[in-house]
Amino acid sequence: MTAIPQRQKQRMLVALCCGVFGALILPAGLVVGYNSVLNSDSGINVNNVKELKILDTPVALLATVNSSNEITTINVIALSGDSLGGTIISVPAKAKAAVSEGETPRRVFDSYTSDDPSAFVADVEGLLDVSFTAVGILGRAELINLLKPVGSVEILLDSDVRNTSVDGTTTTIKKTGKSDADTMALVNILLAREIDQSEAARFNHHKSVWTAVANAVGLGLNLDAEKVDVLNTPLDISGFARRLFSGPIQVWQFAATQVPAGINNPSGLDMFSIDSSEVTMIMASVAPTSITGSGVSGGLTVQIDSPFNDAAISREIVRRLVAMGFNIALVREVPGPPPEVTEVRYVDSTVLAKLGLGEYIGNTQAVKTGERVQGVDLQIVLGLSFVSFSTDNPELPATTVVPSDE
Repeated sequence: MTAIPQRQKQRMLVALCCGVFGALILPAGLVVGYNSVLNSDSGINVNNVKELKILDTPVALLATVNSSNEITTINVIALSGDSLGGTIISVPAKAKAAVSEGETPRRVFDSYTSDDPSAFVADVEGLLDVSFTAVGILGRAELINLLKPVGSVEILLDSDVRNTSVDGTTTTIKKTGKSDADTMALVNILLAREIDQSEAARFNHHKSVWTAVANAVGLGLNLDAEKVDVLNTPLDISGFARRLFSGPIQVWQFAATQVPAGINNPSGLDMFSIDSSEVTMIMASVAPTSITGSGVSGGLTVQIDSPFNDAAISREIVRRLVAMGFNIALVREVPGPPPEVTEVRYVDSTVLAKLGLGEYIGNTQAVKTGERVQGVDLQIVLGLSFVSFSTDNPELPATTVVPSDE
């Protein structure tokens, strides 16, 4: 059981999609510091073009495992450039793995073995198109130590949390509604699994935990300064957690759709798919230097700037550009107002030849620019024309490019 081998291991340059990720529509007014992960000190190249670098944004895998050696949650910690805090992203434990053609469909959950978790880690990397700097697969004791600095929190649950113990007894460990939760209660929620319960009934509980943690952390906990270094990448999950808890935390949970029994789920498992366009949008926004590819090998590399502060619009432009074979290198929510017509900003005019953007994203206007992010061929600034076009033409053209997995 292995993930798709070698998924375009080119490093992508991407930037921060700001806002508190509580729903697909980003809260208005939270387009903050959209250039904060770009370093403008890289100088002017020989063509008199100012090139911007992106600061390192490493990611770590944080998974939890219960006493039955079952993965109960899968989470990604993405750190915020050279600052404290970051983003924590929840992934369904029973998400459908990205498998090679002819390989039997499976869930990432099924790849885990305590003796050798490498297949599980590779499956999560393959699902999200990222490369992890650190991995933590934590049981109860380790999870308590990780969350202990946060202390007690106020949590809001949309349903009861129940757990089935090894002797088959099912108990309610936290009831629906708002209540206080100490470290042990948070750990119990993350490790809970009721026998025969669908992942759909558990998934929101995980988001509730991380939202409660983010609210408790606020602008950051006052941890030992010697243990929180923004200049060097943490080497283990404890270092990632310390830096995450030392600044503001954003929370995102991928939307999940149940996979019905059939060719994609021949065994009729409790299996869920996540939207690849949403994954690309989020990972290319909060995990800049950690994503491993989104388009076709050799395709143009694109930066997306959206003045709409609307993740649904950002997801749609990602969907359309990936369908054309572009590599999504940079996704940002930027201050408005949006231009009337979508702008395609370029440094080298030769990349404009035969783009064929019109049938995918509507009218565009080519604009020469004097700066770019290193490695980016085109900067696309979304205009009102794209919103109108994508609304009137929801389906993609038939001539869609399928990205290679090689």
